[in-house]
Amino acid sequence: MPVLCVLLLLASSRALLAGPWPQPRGGWFLSTTATLVPDFGLHPVRTEQYVEYGLRPRLTLAGGFELSSRLERLDLFVRWHPRDLPWGMAWGLTGGLRYTPNYYITTRAVLGLDIGRGWDLFGGNAWIRGGVRLLSGTGFYGTELDTDLTLQTGWRSGRFMGIAGITHYRNRWGGLTRLRPALGVTFGTLTLVAEAVVPPGGEVEALRIGLWSDF
Repeated sequence: MPVLCVLLLLASSRALLAGPWPQPRGGWFLSTTATLVPDFGLHPVRTEQYVEYGLRPRLTLAGGFELSSRLERLDLFVRWHPRDLPWGMAWGLTGGLRYTPNYYITTRAVLGLDIGRGWDLFGGNAWIRGGVRLLSGTGFYGTELDTDLTLQTGWRSGRFMGIAGITHYRNRWGGLTRLRPALGVTFGTLTLVAEAVVPPGGEVEALRIGLWSDF
């Protein structure tokens, strides 16, 4: 699978959902996600661990790592949430570092902006959000800037949740767009989430199974 596809599939499902909204002070979020990508050859299954902690009411610390038979990625971030915008819109500004030891750019700075809005709909909670991540690092070809765009809408009622998302990743090799539908069901404090990664008009190229927990 091309390097571009690999980078796209490293994206975190939780990041797509939570970007505009902070963790409460002292609150934790943990997730474990397994990604099955047959085209990865010797590394068809990857596992991702992700954690958030509410350091202050509008300041969230986050980190995560991804493993196959080796370390694939390590992320460290801080997300600041300024005062909410008009019309009930929330937003967050992210800064951090991404370490990918098997990619030709091993360390990159990450800057991000997320904006979203939630509301009550049909007896449940709905949301829509968009985000952009800029990843900058120096490699064989000098300084490079990748962009990662996301758009997502979702609805949750009782134990069940549905998500429809789209991502577009662009680096020096070109751009890649993927649809990311997901379904979730909650058992107590845990939410089981199944997500498909689909090229527009194509077949499913990856499946992601995640377990989320807030406390």
